[in-house]
Amino acid sequence: MEYLTTHDIVWINTSITGKVNPYNYVTLEAAMAGQYSYGDSHNVPGQAANLLDRLLCTRPFSEGNVRTAFIAALSFLDANGYATRVDDAEAAQLITEVESGETTAHEAVLILSAPAASPIATTVTLRRLITHEINHHLEALKLLAASD
Repeated sequence: MEYLTTHDIVWINTSITGKVNPYNYVTLEAAMAGQYSYGDSHNVPGQAANLLDRLLCTRPFSEGNVRTAFIAALSFLDANGYATRVDDAEAAQLITEVESGETTAHEAVLILSAPAASPIATTVTLRRLITHEINHHLEALKLLAASD
């Protein structure tokens, strides 16, 4: 199982917003812990949903929380053998619905992703994977920026 660190999430936020934003470390650390499932870490969609939900609800950064939550959840999913199965417009809509409480993070992740036909190579670094997710989902990031 691959996990994002708090430093990875700060890097995602900085990459998305183009600047270093102030953040609450305790809140960020608690949100990051959402990806762990102590005792049974095999529910990748559930763990991704927890990470997404905690980042959206606690908003640890002064700016870019919604986009950071989106890319962090996708990166966690991708690193653990899941692929995005919806286009950027639908992905952005799902994240917006989670943020507004219209749907749960668990429901959104189940629609958003599915087991990948061919998981990423183990030689791909997490930072390279995150960069790929950012570049691959630029349209969704533009759509999500409005509520960020």
